[in-house]
Amino acid sequence: MKGVYTIFTHLAFGFVVGLCFGSFANVLIYRLPRKLPIVSSRSACTACKSTIPFYDLIPVVSWVLLRGRCRHCKEQISIRYPLIEILCALVFVGMILATGDLSLIFLCLLAFVLLVVSFIDADTQEIPDGPLIFAALVGIGFVVAGQFSCLFYHSPSIIGAGLGILVGGLPLLIIDRITLILFKKDGFGYGDVKLMAVCGMFLGWQLTLVAFFIAFITGGMYATFLLVSRRVRRGEYIAFGPFLCAGVIAAIWFGQELTSFIL
Repeated sequence: MKGVYTIFTHLAFGFVVGLCFGSFANVLIYRLPRKLPIVSSRSACTACKSTIPFYDLIPVVSWVLLRGRCRHCKEQISIRYPLIEILCALVFVGMILATGDLSLIFLCLLAFVLLVVSFIDADTQEIPDGPLIFAALVGIGFVVAGQFSCLFYHSPSIIGAGLGILVGGLPLLIIDRITLILFKKDGFGYGDVKLMAVCGMFLGWQLTLVAFFIAFITGGMYATFLLVSRRVRRGEYIAFGPFLCAGVIAAIWFGQELTSFIL
């Protein structure tokens, strides 16, 4: 009974922390593409520009209490904000269930970056460098810490991390160059290349391949749906970053099982 209570406490704590990170993710998703300051200005309503008081910034709860509207101008607040907060919380809970050591801290930070990158890419079809630089620094700390402590079970070796970087970034870069030569247009954005190179540092080369497999399957299905439903035309770009990010998270959660099953 005590063990169940402990697990529940950890999951509840992770959910609350995930909500808070999700709230900050909303800030980054909105401000980074617009080149707005991240920490030097307070949150404000996008419609009336009124400063939002701290008691209206409680993740999910404030949106529910305000019935999804600004306290001042009554303009509707998109439901995407609480959904992103809940999604981040669920991802953090998933990381707790998937990892049982200090790797959790680093992998949650990676998941936070992936969430931010996914929505920015979906909105703008661009991946900013700032979150990727932060993730790369976290990844370096993750790999180094794993070499000196047995408490980082999910950390790859230095060689594994290096191979992961190559396997993550090089194939996309080669495909992009070939596509550019044959069709005179980019196949992948450089943001995707840098994203997977950074993620490869966390995953190692085997789980990076699993992440690619999941991303190409899900991305291909989505692209086929858009073509069949005529929502996009052949040759148009779609944001592939969200599928890469989802593939990375799925590889962390289920990668070992998928690798064993395939082999």
